[in-house]
Amino acid sequence: MRLAFTRLFGASTQRIEVIALALLVCLGIFELVRRKRLLERYAIVWLAAGACVLLLALWKGLLTTLAHAAGIYYAPSALFAVIFLFVLIMLVSFSTTVSRLTDQNNVLAQRLALLQRRLEDQETAPPPAEPPPGAPVGPGSDGAT
Repeated sequence: MRLAFTRLFGASTQRIEVIALALLVCLGIFELVRRKRLLERYAIVWLAAGACVLLLALWKGLLTTLAHAAGIYYAPSALFAVIFLFVLIMLVSFSTTVSRLTDQNNVLAQRLALLQRRLEDQETAPPPAEPPPGAPVGPGSDGAT
């Protein structure tokens, strides 16, 4: 089957494997989003990476053209540069998420401490004194009607 695909599309075995891998990554990301195991905001970056790999695998001379345009004359080095850029984008994205979650965690811990303090104050406060039997109850009740 590989030979037939190679003859039909003129693609090497390595390109076919990269195309299949990129499609599997994209399908896996869609499945994770569908099962609510991955949020959409993170899926966008992973889908962009999968689409980028797919585009580079389908368009035979694109990596070489981009590498020469960037002044890189060894195409695998350009591929490592693209991968490094992707990893850098993911690190910045995760760092902002961790920072936001840390701030939210601090706010929640402070609110919890305030609620615990309020609950402890209510538990240790003496109960209100009950009036003796036969005493008037409420303001302005002097017993006269």
